[in-house]
Amino acid sequence: GVLLGFMVAAAFLSMWVSNTATTMMMVPICVAVIRRVEKHDPGPAARRFGVALLLGTAYGASTGGLATLIGTPPNPLFVSNLSLLFPEAPEISFASWMVLGLPLSVLMLLTSWLVLTLIFRLKEMRGLIDRTVFAAERAKLGPMSWEEKVVLADFVSLAVLWLTRGGLDVGWMRLPGWSEILPHGHMIDDGTVAIVAAVVLFMIPSRSRPGRVMDWPTARWLPWGIVLLFGGGFALAKGFVTSELTVWLGERLAGLSSLPPLLLVVCVCLLITFVTELTSNTATTQMALPVLAAVSVGIGVNPLLLMVPATLSASCAFMLPVATPPNAIIFGTERVRVADMARAGLLLNLAGAVLITLCVYFLGEAAFGCDMTAMPDWAAAAGR
Repeated sequence: GVLLGFMVAAAFLSMWVSNTATTMMMVPICVAVIRRVEKHDPGPAARRFGVALLLGTAYGASTGGLATLIGTPPNPLFVSNLSLLFPEAPEISFASWMVLGLPLSVLMLLTSWLVLTLIFRLKEMRGLIDRTVFAAERAKLGPMSWEEKVVLADFVSLAVLWLTRGGLDVGWMRLPGWSEILPHGHMIDDGTVAIVAAVVLFMIPSRSRPGRVMDWPTARWLPWGIVLLFGGGFALAKGFVTSELTVWLGERLAGLSSLPPLLLVVCVCLLITFVTELTSNTATTQMALPVLAAVSVGIGVNPLLLMVPATLSASCAFMLPVATPPNAIIFGTERVRVADMARAGLLLNLAGAVLITLCVYFLGEAAFGCDMTAMPDWAAAAGR
């Protein structure tokens, strides 16, 4: 139960905050709980619990990022590459992505929890944890401060505006988004909403210190380098199109059309997952998406059928410390061995490939409003 609680907390935070930042916030809490448990019972059971808790936090952060477009860097990379490579493709809205991403995230979270529970034999540890410790730590937090309430209200408003900006097709009816009823709503995207929500924090005064809730000295410490990485990736994608390299690759790989779609998607998932174990998931995604776009056009299938699984798989590497930032952070605590991570991670890598394939195949049409196995007009036009 404690493991599941930490995983759910990490997953929920990662839906809206960088999974790296989420893990950095959660790890000190994990270590504090582990030390309390080790003080109560310094035996091998406490070590197994500690490894499971740290791995669960990292895996929760990685799987939670699958649920939203901003949860992990590969997701916005996919949206940007799709618009660059296929200018006529329909927009992937925040809500439409969650139709696919949220069920997949929940399934991956539960699978991770079951795998960790079984591998580290957590059911044998009843009585290991003193429940009063959690109640005492909760009481020390006290009531929410003014600044915490402001940030919470701003965060909830941001999430609601993201989810309701674009229209959503629900069976036989369509629910219009708020941007569709504005005079120039087509000029507003998710980035516009994010900037407005951030600016609001620079305007509201703080009550605990001079100045505003957010100030520039704090904002300067954000990882701005990721912006340059994204920009370089977009330039690479544009180069693929301008040089017609995507067309050449598509023609050379047209023989893959003989494979069944399900098998093709599984192969893409496994390839990206295990490549990401050794490289940055952002770099892997950026290199793979233009190639997969060309392959999909060459074999005559919807580009989303290959690009979406590749994007999701880049966040589902669980075996090695270098695979994702959450893995690296928990490995840095020196409480988790590579062998522990690889043992659980291998099973989750394989499970992730299967779950991603099934979710894309069965939920893709509901999420993106098109047949995932047929070549759409916007892709055919780009191919020509």
